[in-house]
Amino acid sequence: MKNTYDILVNFKKQAYEFYEWDKTDNIKHVKSIPTFRVSDACLLDFDNCNLSVSKELLRKIKDKTEIFSNGQIVVESYACVLFCNHKAMAFTFSEDGNLTGKSNLLFDESDDVISSCEGLEETLIDYNVISVNKVNNDFTRKERKMVDMLLNYLDKIHMRKKDYEIKYMYFECFDKVSNDDDRAYAEIVNQINNANFLIIEKLLSLIKVLKK
Repeated sequence: MKNTYDILVNFKKQAYEFYEWDKTDNIKHVKSIPTFRVSDACLLDFDNCNLSVSKELLRKIKDKTEIFSNGQIVVESYACVLFCNHKAMAFTFSEDGNLTGKSNLLFDESDDVISSCEGLEETLIDYNVISVNKVNNDFTRKERKMVDMLLNYLDKIHMRKKDYEIKYMYFECFDKVSNDDDRAYAEIVNQINNANFLIIEKLLSLIKVLKK
């Protein structure tokens, strides 16, 4: 284990690239954070899964991360940087070991971690994968928010049995009539999840009309 100094982090449930960070995000300036070399497979799991880590890792990192905040130094209880041969990321954990936050680093800061810790031996981290996050990388962060809003709207009208809206949307999107509302709903959702932006743009326009 080594320490990494003076990096920016943006802890979220999903790690966004720095160019997708938003002005409203709680971006933190880390003064010092414990750092470990791990395998490519390990870092991939931490990036893409919900998981929990062992108490052994928690003991190693407890209260060792310092963050600049309003002119003061604040201690983050459980946080660390993990890196492999091509990437470095920061993570936070709850007291019981659940992964609570993920952050990519700025490109140059990620490269600095890898180069400055070149001689560090690989650490075997004991962790348990709870679930795999399903993220469609065809969407930017802004598009993902828009799509989530759209899916939530469709889910609500489907649950409320507003079949006329589903039928109307289906006809406008595919230029054909559907007599099966469940299948129509499923097909619309499938097109959204497959990043069919022609359908997505049509639906957004239709929702504006329906909400009037």
